[in-house]
Amino acid sequence: MSTFWIASLASLATLLGGWGVVRFLQGRAQFMRLLSGVAAGYLLSVTVVRIIPECLEAKGGEINAYWVLAGYLLVHVMEHGITLHFHYGEETHTDGSPLSGVLALVGLSLHSLMDGVAIAAALSTHSNLGPLVVLGILFHRIPEGGTIASIFLVRGFGNRGAMLAAGTLALAALLGAAGQSLLNLPTGPILGLTAGLALYVASSDLLPEVQKVSGLRSTIALLSGVGIFLVSSRLLPHQH
Repeated sequence: MSTFWIASLASLATLLGGWGVVRFLQGRAQFMRLLSGVAAGYLLSVTVVRIIPECLEAKGGEINAYWVLAGYLLVHVMEHGITLHFHYGEETHTDGSPLSGVLALVGLSLHSLMDGVAIAAALSTHSNLGPLVVLGILFHRIPEGGTIASIFLVRGFGNRGAMLAAGTLALAALLGAAGQSLLNLPTGPILGLTAGLALYVASSDLLPEVQKVSGLRSTIALLSGVGIFLVSSRLLPHQH
């Protein structure tokens, strides 16, 4: 399957998250929080076990570790510099102006652009990293699409505005994948940025949301994500 079609799957996942919030999940944030926990477990696993080692093995070696740090800091700037006060679970907050919704869309669009780049870069490696990264991106695209739809709903943009916002994120992912395919940027730095982005999203965005769920359910959700990674790694043995 080509990079374009795989990036399209990630885009559809974003739209699915937005549609789910608009159609079913308004006022039901707990389900999205549990899904965030599953995504966090998977993203942490695939990043630590697969993406970072692959990044260090790529051309550039240990220098690529600095790109991991750069990716982590970049996402922080996007979420807390550009978007002011964005975080997952924004659907539980009813304060804020329409401008804050637009700023959140700008920040998440940059997220989505990087996701598209990550898909294309991972698929260019001669291993099973591509499918594993794609699965991780699919997992967190759903809550991300739901998040932007929720933000736009509580900011007064209505159902149509919420779906247009989710569609913008979907398009950004496609543009990122197409750009990486055309420009063919170095794999090592791109994987490093991908790892930093994934670590930040998992630890700073997704985990705090599932931790709001009481009892063992948050732990079960997190471990479910880890389990999905272990099973998928078993089904897709590592090859160079």
